[in-house]
Amino acid sequence: MNGAVFTVPLSQAGRPVVVFVYDNFERAARAQAKALGVPDLRIYIYPQYRPGDPSPPEAAKAIKAAADFPQLLLRRQ
Repeated sequence: MNGAVFTVPLSQAGRPVVVFVYDNFERAARAQAKALGVPDLRIYIYPQYRPGDPSPPEAAKAIKAAADFPQLLLRRQ
């Protein structure tokens, strides 16, 4: 189960929401959002940690996600 199922009720109530999912769960998140009646749910896709990845690239992913987050909430659908 991904985050889409938890955020759909909030989205339907008019709350701004963004679902953060690993890249390998993108299709599942979009399919679930569509099945739950919110096909335009905002979904932020980020690369999943790969074993052996050094810490700096992982930190860079988190910094980028945090920087992108406010714009995702403000964006009109």
